[in-house]
Amino acid sequence: MNLKEIIEEVHSQLDYNPELQSYKDSVARTVSRHYVEISNASPWLFLQTVSTFTVFGQTTATSPVAQTLSVTNAGPGTREAVFSAFVNPQWVDGLLLLPDGNLYRIVSVNTGTRTVYFTGNEGGTRYFGPTNLAYSGWTITFDRHVLPVDCAEPLGFMDRTDQEMGRLLFIDRRREEELFLNANDGGQVFVLIEDDHVQDLPPQYAPTLTLAGAGSLAANTEYEYCYTLVQQGRESPPSIVVSITPTVASSVAITLENTTDLGLATGIVKNVYRRNKTLNGRWELVAAGRADSSTVFTDDGTAPAAGTAGHVVFSTQEPRQYVRAYYTSATGAKLELRYLRKPRRLIADSDTPEWPEQYHYLLVYRTLQDICMQHGMTNQATMYERRGNDVMQRMKGKWLARSDKNLIRQGFTFGGQTVFERWGNPRKIG
Repeated sequence: MNLKEIIEEVHSQLDYNPELQSYKDSVARTVSRHYVEISNASPWLFLQTVSTFTVFGQTTATSPVAQTLSVTNAGPGTREAVFSAFVNPQWVDGLLLLPDGNLYRIVSVNTGTRTVYFTGNEGGTRYFGPTNLAYSGWTITFDRHVLPVDCAEPLGFMDRTDQEMGRLLFIDRRREEELFLNANDGGQVFVLIEDDHVQDLPPQYAPTLTLAGAGSLAANTEYEYCYTLVQQGRESPPSIVVSITPTVASSVAITLENTTDLGLATGIVKNVYRRNKTLNGRWELVAAGRADSSTVFTDDGTAPAAGTAGHVVFSTQEPRQYVRAYYTSATGAKLELRYLRKPRRLIADSDTPEWPEQYHYLLVYRTLQDICMQHGMTNQATMYERRGNDVMQRMKGKWLARSDKNLIRQGFTFGGQTVFERWGNPRKIG
């Protein structure tokens, strides 16, 4: 069932549908909340996925190619450095060693201008050291590695391509402290250590919307907009959502103004999202990577760039998790990561839970339980709670405690001159 069908089933069970958009939105939020909570509560097999996880080694001024960087302190400090040959987008979140001897965290990389933007890592937020137009002593090291954006929980790391070490250890910080794993020790990675969970602040102010003349956005349609900030490979929660309904005769363009101006070049970029609320659509990415100093964007309705349409900004805004590697890899390594995916919130009418269809009624029962409890119908709430628990038990039995083989047990075994018992020798059936 999609979200529209789930909401209709809730209305059917209650025999109540006031045809109010605010009521429908409230039910949709309740369904989405239970969907996200249940999905993240357990490592469901149908929400597990595998991806390549790269542990980066150190980059120096002579490897992979010889080049220098230029960093200029014009008085108020700087947050950017320009490289002579090339920059690699994979340097994001690395630690850059600059002429003052301090390490700075890389915020973003502009491959067109060969510019790296950074922020302070060892005190302060800018570089106040000496100007150096041909610094050859720089290095980029990686003290941590970010997990995929949709990773709710890492379940296993495997080395299948380099040394074929198989499953690697994954330990928490307490265990790392007891073992005292020194970051200066280099070698083959065989342990991953849980590190920071980082979440950025959302933009402080809501944008404003105005009509901007001709475009391809439909008239008499309500559009919602918001934007996010992107730095160090992380995307912040969205700004406050604003909406506009062009009451004109023809299609229009809409201008988004007053997005955050971060002042001094920081490398933090903005993503702008749009949603057709009248048609209960998804949030679409309509502008990506806009400069931090750009505060105005005009949306003429042009389709988003290939590969970005349909991106949903209102996925769960959990902190982004990092891990550290031990030994510290000098040359990098490609691992395989199995993890529990974060589900996207159900926003559009056509959004469908990423569950086997026979368990979609769990969302109906959990939503009905909340609504009945809210309105004092405790008997009905208890009934829907029991129904939901029954579905949950079946779901857990199938997708959490599923055995790989069907087994029966043989009886006692006697053999040889010595009588012995062996209980539990399995024999495959089916």
